[in-house]
Amino acid sequence: MSATGRGAFARLHPWGDARTPRERWMLGAMAAMLAAFAYWYGLHLPLRGAAEAARLRHDRAAAGLARGRSGAAGIAALEERMPARPGDAAARRAAVLAAAAKAGLAVSRERDGGGCGIEADAASPGQLFAFLDALRQDHGLAPATLSAAKSEGRLRVQAQFVTAAH
Repeated sequence: MSATGRGAFARLHPWGDARTPRERWMLGAMAAMLAAFAYWYGLHLPLRGAAEAARLRHDRAAAGLARGRSGAAGIAALEERMPARPGDAAARRAAVLAAAAKAGLAVSRERDGGGCGIEADAASPGQLFAFLDALRQDHGLAPATLSAAKSEGRLRVQAQFVTAAH
């Protein structure tokens, strides 16, 4: 501490000595109350508010984690129930044609470019959805691309299937 600082404290010492014991006790109590006020409003309340906010964030994060784990468990359960996908192009083609036959979807053309592709010129929405459902439920397949356009009151359907990595 500098000499000036010691001088300031030295000047306060006679001032404190001039106070009566009762005044010194009241000044001490006032300083203690001021310190308690500063602690309560300057430190305790802000920290308590921060702790409550952190607790709320933690609870939201824990709930989100629980939802995520539940969703992941549901996906894993669905994947376990899914049938094995056809491994080669011939098996995939046979599965697509079997699902089309099961759904009553008349395949008018087949394409082999980049995988197995089919076209149906006159399909009903029910046949299309039955075909997609049979593919998913029986063979674990879904088209990579699917196009359905209305044509003369029916649907013109194009679907392309490619080998997908698990």
